[in-house]
Amino acid sequence: MGPSAAAKPASSTPSRTWGKGRALLLGSALAAALTVLAVWSLPGEEPSGGHAAGTALDGDIQAGVEVTSPHARIGKEYWVALPTADNVSDRPLTLLRGEITRVPDGLRIIGYKALSHEDTGGHPLSASPVGGSPGIPDLTTLPDRSGRPAVVPAHEPGEVFWAARVRVTGKVTGDLTGCRYVYRQGGVTYQQDLVCVSRIRVG
Repeated sequence: MGPSAAAKPASSTPSRTWGKGRALLLGSALAAALTVLAVWSLPGEEPSGGHAAGTALDGDIQAGVEVTSPHARIGKEYWVALPTADNVSDRPLTLLRGEITRVPDGLRIIGYKALSHEDTGGHPLSASPVGGSPGIPDLTTLPDRSGRPAVVPAHEPGEVFWAARVRVTGKVTGDLTGCRYVYRQGGVTYQQDLVCVSRIRVG
């Protein structure tokens, strides 16, 4: 879904060099080129060669929510959960993986794991230190559910979610955003970005 370039309108005055017939031919060629560009940019397709864009998940489940962790330490690692994968469509789907697509300077993603709400006792919102801390369970010790299919029935909340293991490497200059799930539905693999903002600051 790259940016579209606006075509410069052709002059209504025929060029002396090209002549009226060639000007009309140029206009037809330009119209054909724009038609091809429109086909390449059809909704649901990824120009970069990725999966088709999906709409089965609740993309705004965390809209307006900023997950803030103001007391991170350089060199430490934290688990940052992606939003829940709630199926709002009329068909079941199978989650394949999750990822965070935009990572600011000062943070590095070390890896991912799939977790179950049964194991976590709910959905973690704040960054969870690797190794745990008083009152916060250590997600590192919980089973990784990514090795088995995570089916989400139609119109049901997702039991499995993904979390990123993040290392603080220096001063953090932005937020973790762009939470993406890849899933299969009806024999087609889709990817869908969910609204998410995780703000980790050194303090």
